[in-house]
Amino acid sequence: MASPAKNIRRDPAATYATEPLDAVDRQIIDVLVADARITNRDLAEAVGIAPSTALMRTRSLVERGAIEGFAAKLNLAAIGRSVQALIAVRLRAHDRDQIDAFTSRVPRLPEVLSTFHTSGSVDYLLHIAVVDTDALRDWVLDNLTTDPAVGNTETTLVFKHIPGHAGPL
Repeated sequence: MASPAKNIRRDPAATYATEPLDAVDRQIIDVLVADARITNRDLAEAVGIAPSTALMRTRSLVERGAIEGFAAKLNLAAIGRSVQALIAVRLRAHDRDQIDAFTSRVPRLPEVLSTFHTSGSVDYLLHIAVVDTDALRDWVLDNLTTDPAVGNTETTLVFKHIPGHAGPL
């Protein structure tokens, strides 16, 4: 599982260019998705461009907002968080202050791998990883059941995470 991506500093006032990705940009992205730690020299070789061009193109992709960061892929069992769950959260009321309080607190908890704001019968879907099922129960009780914004939760255990891949761009 990937850790949260390290944010890359950009000028916050900059607007992202609407310039479409060309074939070289797409190749660079595909190679970086497969291995974000690849050296610039190896990236250039894989794409068939000069190292200076690879560096310039990668920086441009970051500046344009196509690449938001680089992340480490974690083995959750190896770091003692082998139990994963998806928790559907329905809010009690759709009061802006309660929503803001929920979204400023819960996604930042260390057990939360991803937070999705969804449509349909639930408002949020949380992907979390904890030590064991006792820790899962305690986490739900301590962080969701007691939250005044939360009306209902439904927890689903994850037996196996099979990562997807967007495939070649």
